[in-house]
Amino acid sequence: MSAPLPRTCLSDSWARCSTNYNLDPSERWETQMLSQPELRFVSGRTQRLIQSALPEMQHLHQLVDSLDFMVMLADPSGIVLSRHTQPSQLSGCRRWRFQAGAVWDEQNAGTNAIGTCLREERPVMVVHDQHWRLCFRKLTGMAVPVYNSIGELAGALDISSFTAKDVLPAAPLLMDALLTTARRVEEKLFHDRFGQDMIITLGPSTSSSSRLVALDRDGHVRGATHASRRQMNWPEGELSSLPALLTLLDAQEQPSFRRAEAQVIHSTLATVHGNVSAAARLLGVSRSTLHRKIRTLGLER
Repeated sequence: MSAPLPRTCLSDSWARCSTNYNLDPSERWETQMLSQPELRFVSGRTQRLIQSALPEMQHLHQLVDSLDFMVMLADPSGIVLSRHTQPSQLSGCRRWRFQAGAVWDEQNAGTNAIGTCLREERPVMVVHDQHWRLCFRKLTGMAVPVYNSIGELAGALDISSFTAKDVLPAAPLLMDALLTTARRVEEKLFHDRFGQDMIITLGPSTSSSSRLVALDRDGHVRGATHASRRQMNWPEGELSSLPALLTLLDAQEQPSFRRAEAQVIHSTLATVHGNVSAAARLLGVSRSTLHRKIRTLGLER
């Protein structure tokens, strides 16, 4: 599991607040709220993300509700798109601006879970006095990045509380739940986009992005998640002119690529119920080449 943000990186956020943003930590400040027309525009632009995230957010809220956490989804600008909480917490949510339309970007709100997660593009935990602004030091927040179907940062998934006291003992479990939920949202977006292609995995992931790749009938790469792109050094956005995936992996010598190659072959064979000929066609290699790789990688039953 990815660890919460180290103190040194929180110090980097504090340095940005002081030097780059010129924020006064003692200033009484309230989070900016979008108007209803502005929120409708932003929500319409991110509708697919919101729809994919809603059921996963509901499930996550069931897990963290007993610890007085609510669940929020923000876009890359730090604008809250959706929130799940108990009715008893609604007044507190209004007071602290834990609601749709609130803007929690680091540049204005200072060090906070959503804004700093988006700025660092990595999991973040900000507890009480780790917030830059004094007025936010009763808050506890944890956030992880969420990625879309073409590897781009789509926003942040957050759990926050204005009443939680000692959350450190539960922090690893809470962070693991956040990471799992973010991966499930990304996987839903990826399957919705590439549902007609064969989707395989390059191996397990401990980040907020799954290692998925979509292949066409000739074994060429049609799409890849953020984690797969980082592993393979592929750019964000649409992928084109890439050779068959197995050819790409075969050209690499590092042990990580050997493991990825084994995972791809295993995943493909499972998809076609062990049919080597069908797997070879999907991977863009000959049947004899695939047989050789199966023996070399120790994948024979």
